Amino acid sequence: MRAMTRLLVTAAPLCGCTTHPARDPAAAPAATSPEQSTPSNLEGTDWRFVDVAGTPVPAGVTATLHLRHGRASGKAGCNGYGASWEMSTDGRIRFGATMSTKMACLARAGAMQVEHGVFEALRDATAVRRDGTSLVLLDAAGKPLAKLVAGDAP
Repeated sequence: MRAMTRLLVTAAPLCGCTTHPARDPAAAPAATSPEQSTPSNLEGTDWRFVDVAGTPVPAGVTATLHLRHGRASGKAGCNGYGASWEMSTDGRIRFGATMSTKMACLARAGAMQVEHGVFEALRDATAVRRDGTSLVLLDAAGKPLAKLVAGDAP
């Protein structure tokens, strides 16, 4: 695994990619009501970020999260990204180191701020709360990091 990580980190500058380190796992509060999320009910789902770090995602900026077979991927505002993800039955979640493309961002104003917020939310998320068609990523203190809604198109 270390050899693979070393290879990916070494190859990232060559392919126009970058990595975003994962945070150290910390004790996280369990997901809270109204609906507890479990790996089985998040597997295969698609989400769109609507709020990152308490700021609404600007119109015309797309940030998505797709959860498939232990892989999280999507668009973070400008660049595409991928990471591993795992979740316990009590709602604790962990995203691995995030790799992303590193393209020049010519997108709408606010796209880079959204992108930085998405990567921070994935790095710091330790729990999730699902409220009907929305998903909230929470930090270890239970503070919301990002709010997402079901689907990947505005």
